[in-house]
This record gives sequence, structure tokens and C-alpha cells, in this order.
Amino acid sequence: MFGFWLRFVWITSRRDCDGWDDVARLIDQHGAVIIVCWHQRIMLTPWMFDLRKGDCLSLTSTGHAGRLVGWIHRHFGMKTVPLPKHASGTAQMREVLGLLRGGTSIGISPDGPRGPARVAKLAPVQWARASQAPIVAFTFAGSRIWPWATWDRLHFPLPFGKLALIWRHWDHAIPSRLTPEDAQTLAADLGRFMDAITAEADSRAGRSPG
Repeated sequence: MFGFWLRFVWITSRRDCDGWDDVARLIDQHGAVIIVCWHQRIMLTPWMFDLRKGDCLSLTSTGHAGRLVGWIHRHFGMKTVPLPKHASGTAQMREVLGLLRGGTSIGISPDGPRGPARVAKLAPVQWARASQAPIVAFTFAGSRIWPWATWDRLHFPLPFGKLALIWRHWDHAIPSRLTPEDAQTLAADLGRFMDAITAEADSRAGRSPG
């Protein structure tokens, strides 16, 4: 039901898409990318990756919202893996790194599954350091959305409006050795970068940032 609704929104909306060609070039250069998206903007993540460029696997939580996103992604042809709460553990790290090194791109919400909203956790930075895969921020905004009463005020898109989708490479050098303080600093910088492109998408869709 959600999959068909999103397709209906997609075909009835005016779309402003910016940045995917740069991501495609990164995939050609590195084999895979790590795509990050705030949990608030995950409803259009079925369009975060063009599967003609390779495989993309979304990492979801084992909770209800995570299972819902997994169902939607599978409806659109993506693969999904539910991760337990302690997704930064050694076994999960090895699994993610193996996928990235094998050419499978990864999608994750760094503030999920329960927040705090728009506070990036360390996992994407750690995976980028270990795999040398570039991090790409993805977001969307809609001129017509229904904000859900969830911890992140999830944006649920409505038809017959305008959609703005943006991809941006977080072009930040990550050293091979990271102290916990360095990792926190980089995660905070990534969060600010994601906030900036989300504000840009809001502006393009005719919404007030925030």
C-alpha cells in the first residue's frame, strides 16, 4: 500500500532532482558509496539510488518503523538488512565492510531508529574510515507533506505538489586512525552538512527551513 502510494506521489508531482550524476561518478571511481539520510526524510529513499549503477542495501532497525521501510525498499527492488540495536559491534562492522568492498552501496539513517533527531551517530564515519567508501548525503522535501506525530516529525509526501531531491558528496578526509573525540567531531560535521542540504531542499520545494 505504501509503495503504491509513493509511486502515485512520484508521478503526480513536479520534481527537482540535483546531484545524482556526481554520485554515479563516485560509484564508478570507488565501487560503492555510503548514503546517509535523516530519519525524518526517509519516505523517498526508494529513489535515493539508481539500481542500474549496482546493488544498494538499506540498513534498517528491527522495530516497526524499520520493518516498514524495509518492506517499502524491497517493493522497489532494493535489498535490506535489519540490524540489532548495537549496530556498531564487530560482527555488524565486518558485514557492512564486506558489502562495501564487494561493490554494494549502503543506505542508513544516522539518527535512527529513535533519535535524537538530526544527531548523527558514529557508524557512517567509522565505515567510511575502514572501507574508504565516500559518504553521500541524500534528502528530499515536498511542498505538500503530512508531518507524522513521531519523534522525528516524519515527512510523509502528498501528491500534486513539488518534490526536491538532493544528493551531495560529503567531501571530508577521514584519517586512518580516529580517536573517539575525532569521530564525534566528524559525525557532528556530517550532521551539519546534512542539515544544510535539507534546508536547501526545503527552500527548493517552497517550504520554510526547519
